[in-house]
Amino acid sequence: MTIDTNKSVPDFPAWQQGTASGGFSDWLRACCADEWHGVTHHPFTDAWGNAALPKANLENYLIQDHRFIDRFVALLAAAVSRAPSLKDRIPGCQFLALVTGEENTYFERSFAALGVTDDARENQPDWQATTDFKKLMKDATNTNSYANMLAVLAVAEGTYLGWADRVNKATAKRPDDFWYAEWIDLHVGDYFESVVGYLNTQLDKIGPGLSDAERAECLSYFKHATDLERQFFDTAWGPQE
Repeated sequence: MTIDTNKSVPDFPAWQQGTASGGFSDWLRACCADEWHGVTHHPFTDAWGNAALPKANLENYLIQDHRFIDRFVALLAAAVSRAPSLKDRIPGCQFLALVTGEENTYFERSFAALGVTDDARENQPDWQATTDFKKLMKDATNTNSYANMLAVLAVAEGTYLGWADRVNKATAKRPDDFWYAEWIDLHVGDYFESVVGYLNTQLDKIGPGLSDAERAECLSYFKHATDLERQFFDTAWGPQE
């Protein structure tokens, strides 16, 4: 990923002076508020909450989303290694266990129940957004910058909390099929809110100490991740082969 650190960074003087009620994570989201809203209010997520996706869209989304786990685990593990203390590492370690355990098992159970073949899982080409997001996670890892790693993680988890919480509250009836219901369950509730809060708190802690160039680079990763989340949903909602 090529980062242009000469691009202007939206002004947030209250945060820079330490007088704003929000922190660095709030500033990052404010810099791409429209894109963030586009992810958390995407029609794909509305269809998910209503258990109303065409079969091909549902299955292809699950195939593509499952492909993020390997690179996501590597990114989260790298971020844990860069955290400043044991106290800062523990929540990330605990979340790693959930991703590699309950979340990965959810995918395997869903594939089995839906009859998704090994051939489809292994040989379906990556969507462009899938390829690009995996590359973004790898690039963030390779920068060895805790801020850049957190930026991508905070988008990945924060946008999912945003849409899942919204559709969970808006849907009159819980979906009957577990592949719909449990995917929402994994991204709402006290524990998942604490994960998103942990990532944002880590960003808030390190944000004031970043240089202008580091802050611009972190914002670039945050915005790129948000753009790719929307592109991923656009593809998942579009016509499927």
